Amino acid sequence: MIKVGFCISIMCFLISCSPKQEGVNMFIASDADVTRDNFADSLLKKIKHYPEEPYYFLEIKDIQGCTFEILVNDVPTFKFFQEAQVSAEVDVQLMILKSGPQKITYKLYPIGKRENGDVIDKLPDWTKVDLNLLKVNMKKDDPYMSKEVLIEHHSLKQPDGKTFIAAGQNYYEHSFTFDAQVAYENKSWSTSKDLSKMDQRELLQKTKAAYQQVWNMINDGKTDDYFGLTFKSQAEICQSGYTKQQEILDVVKDELLLFEDSSFQMQPMENYKMVLYGDGKLVCLELTSSDFRLRKEYALWGKYKNEKGNTMARFISLYLHIPEGKTAFQAIR
Repeated sequence: MIKVGFCISIMCFLISCSPKQEGVNMFIASDADVTRDNFADSLLKKIKHYPEEPYYFLEIKDIQGCTFEILVNDVPTFKFFQEAQVSAEVDVQLMILKSGPQKITYKLYPIGKRENGDVIDKLPDWTKVDLNLLKVNMKKDDPYMSKEVLIEHHSLKQPDGKTFIAAGQNYYEHSFTFDAQVAYENKSWSTSKDLSKMDQRELLQKTKAAYQQVWNMINDGKTDDYFGLTFKSQAEICQSGYTKQQEILDVVKDELLLFEDSSFQMQPMENYKMVLYGDGKLVCLELTSSDFRLRKEYALWGKYKNEKGNTMARFISLYLHIPEGKTAFQAIR
């Protein structure tokens, strides 16, 4: 069984020319005064704390007979494309922009080729999904001691009460909603342009150019520029997590792997497709590989060696939107 904990997401943010990167073609202004050296302190000053800090996440109790992905408010949050039983805590908080109705969607796919060579190309009768929606108060010394189970969700069955509702199909999708009460409000992509109404060929070219821009920044080792460009977006993410100082320092350490680990190498941007999320307001590039290690991962990624000398992959999240009244991209998750 595989267990996965929830954590703060890492984001990228596109920028325009500023004094510290003169002559570089960028899209939207960054915080020119933010560098790797003052990033943590600057971020800490932005985060507000409240008497109560509600935080929501999903507990995967049991998912069998399929591979799957989970979306929160139509943004990918967790995926698992291996043949194994998985137990996980899935962070939904970072996709909650403000208090009110929230939507959780899970998409199920057949297992495909198994380790023994057999192929399962349909969802079997015994497919099942058991999820709990949990709420904790991050203001507590031990947030898990305040845990509340808000929803116990079980996938639907056919009239016999045993067979999975979509048995024999090659795809199944189901959504349910809940009402969240959070202490903050992030504007994010809530009023952004509907990208599905744009010319899709033009949108693809703009998206490719934006991704290449960030790829070049990481590959060229522009550390200060990178921390400047991530600042505004990271501030929003950290606010939604009510992030504390040590967690911010952990974020900085994690991001520095892209620049300070001599074994890290960006991989070519290839074999990807453009996908819209966030009800058409977000766009990203996803890998099209059928390899479970790469399937539906971000087109921005690199490889490095861990402490044991094993080769590891690092995927860099980059969801783009066009804010209301603007014409250029901004990254938001």
